[in-house]
Amino acid sequence: MKALAQLFVGHVWHGRTAPVAHSFRYPHAWLALSLPECDVERLPLAPGIAWQRKRHGPRDGSPLFPWLCARLAEHDIHDVARIRLHTLPSVLGYVFNPASFYLAEDTQGRLLAAWVEVNNTFGAHHDYCLPAPATPSASALYGRATKALQVSPFYRIEGQYDFRFLQTGQQHFSVRIDYSPQEAPPSFCALLSGEARPASAANWLRIALACSSLTFAVWLRIHWQAFRLWRKGVPFIGKDGHRPPQPHEE
Repeated sequence: MKALAQLFVGHVWHGRTAPVAHSFRYPHAWLALSLPECDVERLPLAPGIAWQRKRHGPRDGSPLFPWLCARLAEHDIHDVARIRLHTLPSVLGYVFNPASFYLAEDTQGRLLAAWVEVNNTFGAHHDYCLPAPATPSASALYGRATKALQVSPFYRIEGQYDFRFLQTGQQHFSVRIDYSPQEAPPSFCALLSGEARPASAANWLRIALACSSLTFAVWLRIHWQAFRLWRKGVPFIGKDGHRPPQPHEE
């Protein structure tokens, strides 16, 4: 079963142009799973590192593949033969996944849809369904979704996301997300890109310790970048998507 679990190594980049210019780039590593083959309650990868099904989908530990196929069918997406899940594993039982990406394929390997599972630091989550165009491709998928969950406390719940997925077989994966508030041009971009590596226990430990890009580091980096934005004077917006009243405002 471990042969169906791949380790991807690359980087994550975020950049915004408004209300101030701000960007950062970090090395990153993540896990890619094949469903339904890896649809188990817990998949050990290395000492202290595992994938846990209860962190995804209905979050009750029940089988993930039939649940997601049923959700896709609600969007008129059928004949799903396999799903590739790109996500973070847990380290010492803890994981924070800002976003997990599911790529649904037919029997010919063509992309039928992408399902994006988003979590924020306030404990809320939301899923976005991105159907493929009429003529699906095995290497690319583009989709648009209306923002429905606050991710950054510096943006309101408004506007839209444009997603661009690219993959080369099972060796390369990237996703670019452009965010446009309301009718304004895109002001934020996130890019995740990486290449597959053998998912051996030694590689998992090396990435977890040396690259320092799993779980705890993700949570710390999110808050560090939020602090930097606050220092630059970017207005803070509450977790309900509204800016708290300021002392000089009525």
